[in-house]
Amino acid sequence: MRTSIVRIAISAALFSLLTLFADCRDKKNPAAPTGYNLDATPPRFVRENFIDASKMARISKFRSAVGGDYSDGAENCRSMKHYFEPRDDFDWSTLSLHSPVPGKVTKILGEPVGKQVSIQSLEYPDFEFHLFHVEPLDSLSVGMILAAGQRIGTHAGRQTASEIAVSVNSTKGWRLISYFDVITDSLFRSYGLCGVNLPRDFIIDREARDADPLACDGSGFTTTGHLENWIVMNCHWDVDSWGIPRFVDVNYIDFERIAKISKFRSSVGHDYSDDFEHCRSMKHYFWLDGDSGWENARLYAPVNGTVSWRFEEWLGTQVWIRSDDYPDFQFGIFHVVLQDSTLSEGRAVTAGQWLGTHFGTRTYSDIAVTVTTPGGRKLISYFDVMSDALFQRYQARGLSNRNDVIISMQERDTWPLTCTGETFVSGTGTLEDWVTLR
Repeated sequence: MRTSIVRIAISAALFSLLTLFADCRDKKNPAAPTGYNLDATPPRFVRENFIDASKMARISKFRSAVGGDYSDGAENCRSMKHYFEPRDDFDWSTLSLHSPVPGKVTKILGEPVGKQVSIQSLEYPDFEFHLFHVEPLDSLSVGMILAAGQRIGTHAGRQTASEIAVSVNSTKGWRLISYFDVITDSLFRSYGLCGVNLPRDFIIDREARDADPLACDGSGFTTTGHLENWIVMNCHWDVDSWGIPRFVDVNYIDFERIAKISKFRSSVGHDYSDDFEHCRSMKHYFWLDGDSGWENARLYAPVNGTVSWRFEEWLGTQVWIRSDDYPDFQFGIFHVVLQDSTLSEGRAVTAGQWLGTHFGTRTYSDIAVTVTTPGGRKLISYFDVMSDALFQRYQARGLSNRNDVIISMQERDTWPLTCTGETFVSGTGTLEDWVTLR
């Protein structure tokens, strides 16, 4: 009896080990392709974007006349992949590229610009994703297993758009389908936020293309047809849906010189509002220490970016910097005495770069942060975009949380101000306007 029990236990243990081994093997390598029946609807299994959709200016349609002929065994003379063309307001070579699925790197091929990286899905091994014009990480290699969303490199640069193709080992041979055929509904929301209604908006169906055929000479198109080739993206940052990134590590003004800070939506100064609110000061004034020497306080670029606007104001120069990492975010610094009078629009600046000094005791130093959103221009607090590391410096000087320097919209609406033009004429003094640092 005991011998039988021991045998059963050993058999169960061996079965468990074999099952565990099989599970580990499956996680490390995709199964052999068996041929997917594309007569059925393709599975929607892609949950991670290979590229940041919010930074795209436009995306070519599947079966478009963009680029050159890229077709399969069932169709010809059409571009059966997608070109993702980034916006012009940042450096394209900073765009990170990611694996859209858990997968295995099957090919890394040289191209005239960058490299082509092919990734076979672990979940659906008949499906392979081909990313073009990649500057791969040094660690990326053929046979490597990737997690969904894992970074594989960056886009090669402004010479070309980024491209993606999806191939399927089907029951009827090698076929190409649209990337938008296989993304989940939740992933498509990032495109919906850019003004696109449905995944099929990115696809010219086969019947429409056959009715409006293209002509090819080798791999090049000699006609472009009459169908729209591109979907234009309106991908401005949606603060309400995406939240506010905390990416600012540099304090824009000499930190030790700060005595007081006006609250966001205060009644200090004048009406400075956006497309969503009115009659409130939606920036921060920095009151410096002492009664003199304010003209010696240094001002710095808070982020890596580009000077998007510069003009002379009644006291000094106003400088606006568009962030490289988040191009919809711009930082306005007021009353600057520039250390380089040739600083002009289009000039690149780096985080922490010395811009100049504050004008002097005739005015406070101000900073505003504006975001271009799908609904219009939105002002947010400088403290909303500070990294935790930078805000800890303010905590060391007495702030407990970011809301200490922000009057909420609901609170301001409950205790409104009244304006004549940009001048506050009533309602001032109801809410505390300033926070004093220790």
